Amino acid sequence: MLKKYILAAILINTYLLSIVALLYGVITLTNLSIPSIILLSIVLLISLIIIVYLYLSKKKLAYNCGIFLTLLLLIITSYKIYDLDLKYSYIENIFKEEYVYNTYNVYVNKSTTTYANISKLSGKKIGLLESNSSNVKSHLDKLVNIEYVTYKTPDELLIALDNGEVQSIIINDIDYEKINTSYTKNKNKIRVIYSHKIKDAI
Repeated sequence: MLKKYILAAILINTYLLSIVALLYGVITLTNLSIPSIILLSIVLLISLIIIVYLYLSKKKLAYNCGIFLTLLLLIITSYKIYDLDLKYSYIENIFKEEYVYNTYNVYVNKSTTTYANISKLSGKKIGLLESNSSNVKSHLDKLVNIEYVTYKTPDELLIALDNGEVQSIIINDIDYEKINTSYTKNKNKIRVIYSHKIKDAI
């Protein structure tokens, strides 16, 4: 009986760690909406409660079902963690933090309806900041064939888009907030067609 509870404790704690690792990755690396994250958290919590209930049952069948369910969920969560790590290499960064992932948005003018998504920008010009041009280029090069024009400040990016020097700009949320308030009207003229978290060095 004691061995059964020890095994149950090991499996439950392993699954709990996988839940924490998965949620950390989803929250910090993906653009999943808050309601979706909350729903995912609730589903994972419910699955954990069900597993504990099955392990505490005196029936052998329920206990065996608990083991099967735990192993199945461990495989699923482990695969999702592996997939996130493959895309973002975030596990290593947990122990040795060298970079962060910031949300970058690609903006175009609202008046230009041609650019429904990032693929429509093929062959066009996109403005970006010199300070993060390398990581942004390496990401966008995988998605679209586009010409890059670099600028020194967020204000210059917005002006370039408004003047038609570029057809789009890419900037992270932090730098976007640094745009001078005098350009509020300009900010109201643009819309997001693509959003993704991209690695920035600390």
